[in-house]
Amino acid sequence: MIKSEEILHTIQRLRKELHAIPEVSGQERQTKAALMDFLKGHTTLELLSCGGGFYAAHRETAAKKPAIALRADYDALSMPDGSACHLCGHDGHAAALCGAALLAEGGQFDRNIYFLFQPAEETGAGAEGCCELFRRETVGEIYGAHNLPGLPLGQIVTRPGTFACASRGVILRFGGKPAHAAYPENGISPATAIGRLLCALPPLYEQSRYTGMTLCTVIGVQMGEKAFGAAAADAEVWLTLRAEHDIDLTSLHEEILHLSRTLAAEYGLTFSHQVQDVFPATENTPDCANKVLNVCGGTLLAQPMRWSEDFGHYMKYCPGAFFGIGAGEKHPPLHTECYEYPDVLLEPTMRAFLALMRA
Repeated sequence: MIKSEEILHTIQRLRKELHAIPEVSGQERQTKAALMDFLKGHTTLELLSCGGGFYAAHRETAAKKPAIALRADYDALSMPDGSACHLCGHDGHAAALCGAALLAEGGQFDRNIYFLFQPAEETGAGAEGCCELFRRETVGEIYGAHNLPGLPLGQIVTRPGTFACASRGVILRFGGKPAHAAYPENGISPATAIGRLLCALPPLYEQSRYTGMTLCTVIGVQMGEKAFGAAAADAEVWLTLRAEHDIDLTSLHEEILHLSRTLAAEYGLTFSHQVQDVFPATENTPDCANKVLNVCGGTLLAQPMRWSEDFGHYMKYCPGAFFGIGAGEKHPPLHTECYEYPDVLLEPTMRAFLALMRA
């Protein structure tokens, strides 16, 4: 078995290798191959495909404790120029989980352990497919972690209930009738309906209407073209809906669609809509969240994170908890050009996973 210090240096090299080959969600072929090759070369774990990702299985014939799964994501962010970059730390998440697998190699934990490597977290498309794990294996609990710049290095935070909010992107499309700009009365413009819609949105997410934090953010509006001889005929409104609880998100979404249809009918417009980047709320099982707080030396998080994580899909199948690990109080924020996962965070992340394997 590789000694712990050797493991750390090996995992640091792996993290740098992953950082150098970023791939956007759904296209992580090279990254997936690199992770599988690493595990094949350093462990005797059984590797099995799972949705678009894979898992490595540590099995014990006489295991008495319920099996656990530990999950990491490995996709990178899509950049405006079409390239990819690891600005969220998924290279570090995947490397740390490989480190936990090395720590488990040859060990006895009185349980089966599944190291789940998931693609496409950034778009919310990866976890649902990887839920195949639960149809193939008996899993008692599942855990995952995300690095958190702004918190002290290595500090673990979590909470029972919602850790990260549910969210979804919504595109609202309105269609009118084109006309010459000199004769707008001959057309049907969506302008007034769009104006009324935007003004009516804030009251729809008034907090007193919901059981937890609920928010609607206007991402953008596109109407007509920059052609000054033509009146606008078509428009799109782009919204991100966010809520602490799935039921509130669904309610807000339905109210916005009802208002949009009403306005479209009033102004003689066609209406359609599209949903993308759907993330369920990551709602921790209280017992699992408390286990993280106790065995990993965690700190209770007062409020849910407003950002979203597709880890919530897994907890529809079994109990589990998601937690954050501080990347440093002065570390650059996630999704910014100066961000890179700090290698010094690998060890505390690996140790947290090891503590859960032993618990």
